[in-house]
Amino acid sequence: MCQLIAELERDHANIAKLLDHVESEILAIGVGKTPDYVLLQGIMRYMTRCPDRFHHPKEEVVFAHVLKCVPGARANIEALVDEHDSIGLAGRKFDRLLRASVVDSVDVREQLVTAANSYIRALREHMLKEERNLFALAKTVLSETDWRDIDEQFDAIDDTLFDAMIGNDYERLYSWIISGQARSTA
Repeated sequence: MCQLIAELERDHANIAKLLDHVESEILAIGVGKTPDYVLLQGIMRYMTRCPDRFHHPKEEVVFAHVLKCVPGARANIEALVDEHDSIGLAGRKFDRLLRASVVDSVDVREQLVTAANSYIRALREHMLKEERNLFALAKTVLSETDWRDIDEQFDAIDDTLFDAMIGNDYERLYSWIISGQARSTA
């Protein structure tokens, strides 16, 4: 089986960690604390730029190969690809609200919490659908030749946050994540 599915699943696990951190910071608002806006902005800068550049292209190639084997999967695949766009819009909306948070009014905080919760819920549901439906299907229907073709297309693509080559834009975010400084959501 292709290592790419394992990489996509690892990406989802890493994204889930970021969503946990966002959720933790947003919960701080509910108890009257000020979240780490700089950290949240860093997370959302990553979330609104990198998945479209590194993660989604890989998924879409896998999905195209699945579609060749299972033409009946077209509706599910198209729905998931469309969700990339709608979730991206929700992420950019949340990101804009974060940048407006310097105003720190009750209205802005309420909008921020609503946008964050909507974004987190949509992205978690989306990743779960991909893993349970399309990744599982890909594992069963794609041949070794399909996997080799897919792997050859993506050997050189690294994610700037979670892979070895960490971009300067994300050094603080990466350091924060690995140090375990996140608030506990328990």
